[in-house]
Amino acid sequence: MVVPLIFGKIAKDLLGGKIEFQADQNLPLIAGFIAAFVTGWVACKWMIKLVKKAKLHYFSYYCFAVGLIAIIAHFI
Repeated sequence: MVVPLIFGKIAKDLLGGKIEFQADQNLPLIAGFIAAFVTGWVACKWMIKLVKKAKLHYFSYYCFAVGLIAIIAHFI
């Protein structure tokens, strides 16, 4: 959901002259983009698989308890 916003910001910065780089920076930029893309894709696939087969009601109890503790700690 956030990818179009990121690409828009990059395009705006490139067109506005805020981002400048030399030709020798192309390889590190491409390598970083590929590494981030592959890592994000694997993480998304893993997370979707985990959510589909996990019993998340246990996680909801944990979130409720931590939230309650945070609210109490805020008022103390």
